[in-house]
Amino acid sequence: MRLFIVPSWYPHACFPFEGAFARDQALALGTLRPEWRVGLGLWNQGEGFVSPDHLRRSPRCLLRALARLSEPPRTTPLTANVFEFEHAALATSQRWNGGNRQALLAASRRNWQRASRDWGAIDVIHAHGSYPGGWVAMQLAREHRVPYVITEHMAPFPLAVYARRDGTLLPILAEPLANASAIVAVSGALARRIEQFGFPAPEVVPNVVDERFFAPAPAPPDTPRGFTFFLLGGMTARKGVSELLQALADLLPRLSELHRAGVRLRIGGDGPDLPRFRAEAQRLGLAERVSWLGMLAPERALEEFQRCDAFVLPSRAESFGIVYVEALACGKPVIATRCGGPDEVVDDTNGVLLPVGDAAALRDALAAFVVGARHFDPVRLRADALARFGRSAVVGRLERVYERVLASPVTRAVGRAD
Repeated sequence: MRLFIVPSWYPHACFPFEGAFARDQALALGTLRPEWRVGLGLWNQGEGFVSPDHLRRSPRCLLRALARLSEPPRTTPLTANVFEFEHAALATSQRWNGGNRQALLAASRRNWQRASRDWGAIDVIHAHGSYPGGWVAMQLAREHRVPYVITEHMAPFPLAVYARRDGTLLPILAEPLANASAIVAVSGALARRIEQFGFPAPEVVPNVVDERFFAPAPAPPDTPRGFTFFLLGGMTARKGVSELLQALADLLPRLSELHRAGVRLRIGGDGPDLPRFRAEAQRLGLAERVSWLGMLAPERALEEFQRCDAFVLPSRAESFGIVYVEALACGKPVIATRCGGPDEVVDDTNGVLLPVGDAAALRDALAAFVVGARHFDPVRLRADALARFGRSAVVGRLERVYERVLASPVTRAVGRAD
């Protein structure tokens, strides 16, 4: 199998978790299927996105992307059979220059040429995200008569920028989905939402967790007495950080002095709402209990998962939520909300699943963990997570998707004129 992956997002220096699911999946496929060749077609995703917000938040990131435009294309081996093919280009908002998608397509054609030159004919294209990755995959599939698969991750689906005022999808999102040989959704909730737009029912294949990396600490970590909650996510309103801070503030006066003394919340991540969240914590009298860790490298995130007593992320919307699975793989229980993806990850055997925006329920869930009313076996938490989201489980499901599209003659009738 020669697989060409087109991610819509990809990790980079400023945001090491952005689109990490595409790279993690590619590495899992390559490791468990050593006879395969897996290529990631990159155009500087994320780092090369031109917007006022990106320039304001991370000017050095965007400057690096501009500098890469003058550099030669790069081929970087991640393992013996997994490669990054990168030809730099800049992406923009859809509202300006059509997202510069023709430049992204041109860069992807160059990446395709190098992969084909090195390996021979590509068997399947796999895009992560209907746009821009899915749109690029559709064009490549049409040009080379190769089937393509789209895995959709978007939450909420669709984002406002991809929908008309009447709620229908813009062609740049609808056409890649309509012409794909197979549509995959990372959760059942997202699959049902996609199906509402008239597409065939997507197959559900979750994001993968690398159980070799996300694992309990070899020895019990040296942590202070008490109870530590950990949150990891983008610092935006959608992640429910404000709700968590308010719930924690409401909880503390209700606890005994013994339990109250040791309660801590550690928050990892960066984003536009971080200053507001910090101000809220100060106003609520939580400054001494909340630690703001900023953007965490994977190794630091692992340390926090291992050191915490429970992971909490009361999001308003998640298509999947790999951080919940990473916590479980480290043997830690989870507090989440019924906001899409977590509905199929979290239940009463591995944590608590709450209604979105229910401050009282969130407060009571935190209390139950702090006072020891809920107990979970770390070994069972990890075993269940690996059985559903580990590399073997996810790679097997993806392989069946690829085999099916290759076996179907319909997959060769790809696309229509743009």
